[in-house]
Amino acid sequence: MDINILERNKPLILVVDDELVGRLYIEKALQSEGYEVITAENGQQALDLVREHSPSMIVMDVMMPVMDGYDACAAIREQEDQLQVPILMLTGLDDIESVEKSFDAGASDFIVKPVNLPIFKQRVRHGLKTRESDLELYKHQLRQAHAHKVAKMGYWDWDLETNKLYWSAEVYNLLSVSPDEFDTNQEAFKARIYDDDLEKVKHATQQSLKHGFPYSVEHRVARPDQKLQVVHQHAELIKNDQGKVIRMLGIVQDMTERYLAQEKIQHQVYYDSLTDLPNRTLFHDRLDHALDMPGRTDNSVAILTIDLDRFKNINDSLGHEVGDSFLKAVADNLKKATRTTDTLARLGGDEFALIIEGISSDECVSRIANKLLETLSQPHYINGQELISTGSIGIAVSSLDSCDKDMLIKQANLAMKHAKEIGGNQFCLYNEEMKSRAHQTLIMEKELRYALERGEFIVYYQPKVCVATGKIKGMEALIRWQHPEKGLVPPFSFIPVAEDTGLIVPIGKWVLEEASRQTKLWHEQGFNDLVVSVNVSVKQFHHQAFVDEVKHALKNSGLAARYLDLEITESCTMNNLDSVISFLTTFRKMGISISLDDFGTGFSSLSILDQLPLDTLKVDRAFIKDIIAGGENGDLARLIIAMAKSLQLSLVAEGVETQDHLDFLKSNGCDEYQGFFLSPPVPADQFGELLAANNRLANNLECLI
Repeated sequence: MDINILERNKPLILVVDDELVGRLYIEKALQSEGYEVITAENGQQALDLVREHSPSMIVMDVMMPVMDGYDACAAIREQEDQLQVPILMLTGLDDIESVEKSFDAGASDFIVKPVNLPIFKQRVRHGLKTRESDLELYKHQLRQAHAHKVAKMGYWDWDLETNKLYWSAEVYNLLSVSPDEFDTNQEAFKARIYDDDLEKVKHATQQSLKHGFPYSVEHRVARPDQKLQVVHQHAELIKNDQGKVIRMLGIVQDMTERYLAQEKIQHQVYYDSLTDLPNRTLFHDRLDHALDMPGRTDNSVAILTIDLDRFKNINDSLGHEVGDSFLKAVADNLKKATRTTDTLARLGGDEFALIIEGISSDECVSRIANKLLETLSQPHYINGQELISTGSIGIAVSSLDSCDKDMLIKQANLAMKHAKEIGGNQFCLYNEEMKSRAHQTLIMEKELRYALERGEFIVYYQPKVCVATGKIKGMEALIRWQHPEKGLVPPFSFIPVAEDTGLIVPIGKWVLEEASRQTKLWHEQGFNDLVVSVNVSVKQFHHQAFVDEVKHALKNSGLAARYLDLEITESCTMNNLDSVISFLTTFRKMGISISLDDFGTGFSSLSILDQLPLDTLKVDRAFIKDIIAGGENGDLARLIIAMAKSLQLSLVAEGVETQDHLDFLKSNGCDEYQGFFLSPPVPADQFGELLAANNRLANNLECLI
């Protein structure tokens, strides 16, 4: 229908008559009533004008050339699809046959000729009033159809006495079927309902008819295009005077978008957005189900917690985008290596977990863990780079008399941490010893916090001696813990715990401040060339306040920056080399020297070493201890000394215990040494005595010379 019909302010009337006088007579009469008028001389012209203008009403003579009024009326009715235009036919006086023929052709009314204008005008007003009512009904239907379209809703009417079922046009559109494909009974619709949902629809219908109350049900339907469609049906009952249900009226609404949105939300709640693996929430839910499964008597449930080794290096050096791509690749490989009955989840970061049911023995789960380790060690090629990160796996297996979920997870995590502590790229089965060790670690963490507050830490100093002269040039500050009950606790017993808990940062800050204070004190006592070396942990090095902490320690102690040496390990330099270089350069500009500790035991390449702003290399004791045996360590030590010289770096050898060691270092041009040959690490008061004795010896040598 032309939209102008709904927006027209004044009725438009088409007058069709082959007689000019009669046509003008009617035209003038209609215009005097305020109507707009268009005219035609025959039925064919009328048909064309109807198509073009969609008039509000047609006044048409019966007898005309080319196409008479009957044929024109019938043709107009054939082309109308919804709203019928009123057609007032002009017939001869008392021509009953013409009147009947007009109505058969589709006329709305008739008036005899010659036309009586008052009666004619009344008939026109009546026709237009009927037309206005039809238009209002049509507008209402349009609004209703639009609402149904927006709501994706249609309706049906089921006559229970005849079993005839009427479907609205919206239902056909909704289900993408034509009326020819649907029989007028319920079986046609039932045939489109998913088999899994059919019973609940039948049950809802039967219960509604049995008890006489409405029903609502949601179910899936099979579309011709095979796409998923979910609809909601609601039905009301119509009863006769005797209370018998005679009809059922219902609506069908498409709920697919809402269903898919809920599915998406549900997926986001239970699945990891990066890897699409089950997340922590679903992992716990699946574990609860596995542990609570009835009849689980013969086999156990195993949890494997998997943590990637050195994944942080990838993230920090190559960026999170590459890190995410790597995690997705790892997740895909792990998924391929597990059974569909197992639950592989990503718990967060680089931590994964696996639930395995039906475990009959430790050997069974060990085979699975070995397979996972092999999978994890496979290289991945991302952005043209080959990336490898092995994994540490902790395993906990439920017992028949103990299936506590939280305890099982804790056990698997303890085993995983143990696997990581002993080098990674391996798996560990939980045992009670790990629990005891974890408990001791927890106690130690608490005691370390108290130790920091109560001032239980002390600093020992080991001299750094000039190889050529034997004069003490400086010292390395080494922390010790004077426990009130356990006595002197060596660093290897508590430093790993401090590293894991982050306490190494405040502990390292205290050592820096105490070593700077003590060194300044020795300077004031006359030993004014001493340089103190302070070890810096990885966490302390990357701590955002570290530069300020160094400045604060120097300012508070009054120690000049040139008398402070920061000893870093190779692991400090492995992430984001540009940032590390910039960081070290900041210290160099302050006048602080930088030493690379334990050189040769890490992963630094010569090209990286050449880029770092270093002053000193420290050769690890492992390359010194067997020198007298003439083994390869001697050759390696010579190589490191030669390399340091080529890079114009000074060299300090650790672990010097014998005269042979010292002679070797002298002959190969090493600058300084540390070791028990002169002194182990000692408290500040003993180190002061050592300084005085060394100073006297040096003065005596000068006198002899």
